[in-house]
Amino acid sequence: MSEKQSINRIDGEPSSLPQSPRRWTRWLGVFLILFAVLAAWLLGVAYFGTQSGQKERVEMQQMEMEGQIARQVELAQEDVDNGRSQLAARRLKWVLEQSPHHSLAVVLMEEITAVNPVPPTPLPVATPSVVQATATPSMVTDVDAELNRIEALIAEQKWEQAISALSTFQRQFPSIERPRTDLMQYESLIAYGLDLLNGDQIERGLYYLEQAELLGDLPQEALDYQLWGETYLQGIAFYDVKWDVAAYHFRNLCLAAPFYQSACSLLHESLIGYGDTYAYNQDWCPAKPLYQEALTYDSTPELVEKLTKAREGCLQATPVPEGVITDTVDSE
Repeated sequence: MSEKQSINRIDGEPSSLPQSPRRWTRWLGVFLILFAVLAAWLLGVAYFGTQSGQKERVEMQQMEMEGQIARQVELAQEDVDNGRSQLAARRLKWVLEQSPHHSLAVVLMEEITAVNPVPPTPLPVATPSVVQATATPSMVTDVDAELNRIEALIAEQKWEQAISALSTFQRQFPSIERPRTDLMQYESLIAYGLDLLNGDQIERGLYYLEQAELLGDLPQEALDYQLWGETYLQGIAFYDVKWDVAAYHFRNLCLAAPFYQSACSLLHESLIGYGDTYAYNQDWCPAKPLYQEALTYDSTPELVEKLTKAREGCLQATPVPEGVITDTVDSE
């Protein structure tokens, strides 16, 4: 057999030699391309998901705010219809701070201002020419003069002094002008209680409203402030102690009177604090909706970061199967 034929025979038989590395290089290249395409797709999904989440948060904030504004304008209209112009003005002031060009709020505020013009700055009250408000005497010798003096205190809105003077007068003259002094006391107690409730002396304000309630039914405005003051104190009592309870009370207050004692800001802080208690234990799924709700009231980079971390942690969490069997014994 010739050498050429021998070579051809060998070429025609299956070769047992290793395959060329070019095929593996080709497969590696294809794998790398697919990996790059997949990574780009995942990055795109993540990017658009983030953009969608941000847009969703903004829309959620706008819807929540629009709902609160509409509710406060509706309540302000009810207050105007029932003669509670001061309360209506407080509601509308908050509405116009959030939405300066709200047409109905502007119209209602103009109506209130036209009927009850309020100066932009407090004006000094002129001292009556006939009766001057002075300190309460230890013993009243002139009944008419004392009643005129108390009326002057009320006109000057010196509620605390008027209340003290009326108490002294009624102790000394329990049966003289009693219906008149009871009415003066009732109105002074309500006015002073509302002033305190709108400041930082909530408990004292509630006390004076309780005293007024002994003399007659409270008007709706006073009842509203009484409820808001009590809700605020309940929320403050649990603030930084039990965030869930604090958030419950501040949520109710924020929905009813967002203008009262920074109710929505306190709710925002309580929701974050409540979410943080879960996040501290890496219990991300319960933390996520709390952070989401907090974002509807205020958005900060720190809160957005917390929500993102909670979402990622919740996605990665492994659900615990129900009905886990314990204390098993292997049977032989």
